[in-house]
Amino acid sequence: MSVQVEFTAKCFGANLGLSRRKDNSWCMSLHTFVGKSRTHRSIAFACARPGQVPRVDAADADTDTPAALWLGSACIDLPASLAPKIQAFLAEHANGGAA
Repeated sequence: MSVQVEFTAKCFGANLGLSRRKDNSWCMSLHTFVGKSRTHRSIAFACARPGQVPRVDAADADTDTPAALWLGSACIDLPASLAPKIQAFLAEHANGGAA
């Protein structure tokens, strides 16, 4: 069984989270905090079955396609500068490794 690992970053003014749980399943979320009490507001959330690894597609300037994070059929667009960071995170953690 793997330990939980998590990647977090700002993504278009919201917070992006990508995590691998102890059962080797992945989840991704996009959320903000609103109001004085900083209430959590979910924008998008997706989970995959154990062993299904997220995929990052780089931006394609020729077709004006943004970078994207895929988990199964769920997709979140990414800033182009964030794609290589997530790819590096996945390269290190996708096969059960942990920092």
